Amino acid sequence: MMFNVHTDAQNHLQGYIVPNGFSTPARIRVTGNSQRLYEGGCHEVVNDLIRIGRHGTGLTSFVLDEMLIPGLAEIKDLTILDGDTGMLIFRRNRPDHDLQKRVFRLETTLATTSPYADTLMPRFAYGLRDVHLYGQETVSQLFNLNHYPSMYFEGRIHIRAHQRYLTDQFLSLVSVADPFTALAMKIDCLGHLDQHVINQLEEREYAAFLPLAGLFDGVAINRPDAVRRRLKQAPKDIMAALESPLVGLLTGNTPGQGGSRSDLSAALDVLSAFDIVLLAENAPRGQAAFAAALGLPPDLVPRTEIPIRVQALADTLRDLPVLEAALENDLIAYHCVVQADLATS
Repeated sequence: MMFNVHTDAQNHLQGYIVPNGFSTPARIRVTGNSQRLYEGGCHEVVNDLIRIGRHGTGLTSFVLDEMLIPGLAEIKDLTILDGDTGMLIFRRNRPDHDLQKRVFRLETTLATTSPYADTLMPRFAYGLRDVHLYGQETVSQLFNLNHYPSMYFEGRIHIRAHQRYLTDQFLSLVSVADPFTALAMKIDCLGHLDQHVINQLEEREYAAFLPLAGLFDGVAINRPDAVRRRLKQAPKDIMAALESPLVGLLTGNTPGQGGSRSDLSAALDVLSAFDIVLLAENAPRGQAAFAAALGLPPDLVPRTEIPIRVQALADTLRDLPVLEAALENDLIAYHCVVQADLATS
């Protein structure tokens, strides 16, 4: 999906929304002042979309004015949603209320919750979590919402295609965990593989996740010794699927790409492009740096904590030679990040 509101003159807004489907009608829902103000289709044609074959009718542009929505200029919390999915398209910026920052956080682990999104998104005009679920086109659009001065978005995306956007236009952060902890978090998810977890996996991620789920079928995930025994018996193809997911996420374009020793230098280059690296094992330092960059007191930025059960599982996995070999490139990258963090502390 592509979208943007490129003009907000208070009494006149103009933007566009291009659905994923070629023949899907573009619809918007507008709310504000605790009520629904308008819902309907887009009525202006963008001919270029027809020409390149992106949308069948090109009816993707919309205009909001005082005739359509009386009192439009005074609606401080004006919000535009995709009429079909409910995805946030635009929320009017309020400089006296919203942080005037553009922030992107890359998540590199399979985290089932996001304290950052829960706590910080309400402080921005625009916010979107789990952006990896929306596809490359939408992610690229998020980095190009140049008329949105207050925005926060995060997700587990393959960043290589978007590295050029990690500039002074964004405050960029990356959350990194010890590779054994990251693997323990992934295995822990198998212990409660419900629809909530599945919904956080991009389609290709889910396909890559299934063999691991099969490996631990019938295993008590809350028993580290049982997990350890099953990993010792894992077939080579499953162990290959576990190889260096951090380096793969930083250098590949899709799940399963990247992660080799030849990608290590590129991975470190990507990590160095971020303004702040949030180490799971040094949460207070990352919290303080993030808060300072946002201009907030440290206690207003959430501190992430690794659950005790996950840490116990990670500790059990550390002395498995087969895992150390599979995670070798991630371990090298993580060591470099830790050393850089220590050098600046």
